[in-house]
Amino acid sequence: MKPRLSVILALLAVGLAARLIPYVLAQFGMALEPGNTTYPWNFSPFLPICLFGGAMFARTRTAYLVPFAAWLLGDLGIWALTGRADWAFYAHQPVIYLSVALVAFIGFALRRGRSWKRVAGAGLGSSLAFFVLSNFGVWAFGGGAVYPLNFGGLVECYVMAIPYLRNTLISMAVFLPLLFSRVALTKPVSVPEYRLASSRT
Repeated sequence: MKPRLSVILALLAVGLAARLIPYVLAQFGMALEPGNTTYPWNFSPFLPICLFGGAMFARTRTAYLVPFAAWLLGDLGIWALTGRADWAFYAHQPVIYLSVALVAFIGFALRRGRSWKRVAGAGLGSSLAFFVLSNFGVWAFGGGAVYPLNFGGLVECYVMAIPYLRNTLISMAVFLPLLFSRVALTKPVSVPEYRLASSRT
């Protein structure tokens, strides 16, 4: 089985749109603060694609570079839409990229077998890993402006981020079955099969 490129590109486009849509809507007056808007932050096929890439992309380098490039493109899009370089290139950005790499790395475990239990377990594990690492970065590199740099501030940061985790888990439940289905995967055609099919035309 190999990934169907058209499906992967389509889902990457959806993931990119999911990152940019709130900043487009902000131009029409929508509040960007998660507490003041009903936008489903973190509901996106992006992290499921990172996990899928680790499991399915033939080259390890591709499994990392594809999500990095897509995330960077989203950051540049945010900068272009808002004119705010600090929103595109923020203090904890390296931790976010490390979190994305960790999700792809967890996907490598699925190369040994891709039962639905293993896929579901990887989806849950990668969601929790991204949640823990990325929000630790928000707390550690925030300078204490939002969350105090103490244990109480760290706990508060995680508690406030629970809605993000919920939407990430929903994304995994929605997009992983699609990615690991026949919609996104195709069997390579061997040379004998191709010749046989050609002889029948």
